[in-house]
Amino acid sequence: MEKKMRKYLIGLIGLYALMTACSLEHSNNGDLDGMWYLRMVDTLETGSVTDMRELQYLWNVQGKILEVRTAVLGDVTNDVIFSFEHTKDSLKLSSPYFSDRDHGDIPVEDVETLRRFGINELEEGYKVLELSSDDMLLQSKMLRLHFRKY
Repeated sequence: MEKKMRKYLIGLIGLYALMTACSLEHSNNGDLDGMWYLRMVDTLETGSVTDMRELQYLWNVQGKILEVRTAVLGDVTNDVIFSFEHTKDSLKLSSPYFSDRDHGDIPVEDVETLRRFGINELEEGYKVLELSSDDMLLQSKMLRLHFRKY
């Protein structure tokens, strides 16, 4: 009985050590977390609508990072990562960096690189018009962006 109790106690201590050694970061992003596929862009000033599906632009949200990139094979554009703040009705992107794990992240200094993703300022703000587990609709000063969760 003593041998069985010792194994049980050692197992319990090991489980406790494992649980306290790992600290998992939890996200409070709700439905915003995930991979979003940019499907359509409305230009507010002109009323024009652009179908973006073939370009395969993605916004990935996880934890405290928002990444924009393309899923098209052979496109050598660097991924861009942002810090962001999200509330129920707003999304604010800031501090964009080209993601380059081999050479270190490089700050984005020219917004032209970001325009194709629907981002027209280095620190861009959006009104969240819709956000569900499947769809997201964001509006900036110039554009309305339609996303579908990938």
